[in-house]
Amino acid sequence: MSEKIRPFVKWDGGKGSLIPQLNNFYSYELKSGIIERYIEPFVGGGAVLIDILQKYDIQEVYAFDININLINSYNV
Repeated sequence: MSEKIRPFVKWDGGKGSLIPQLNNFYSYELKSGIIERYIEPFVGGGAVLIDILQKYDIQEVYAFDININLINSYNV
């Protein structure tokens, strides 16, 4: 079994501890593979983004945040 990737930064308002509950709200279209593009407008620590990328086959992913240093960290 492969190891789960976790966010590399702790972020105020992070959703990491809420992932089990948030999974209940993921759409049928995401779970069934209909959605191929995921856009995260406020990535922050990226807990939801990382969770979705590990569970579902997403073809295009866009992650944004106003914090340019954070985005540069993700790009690196």
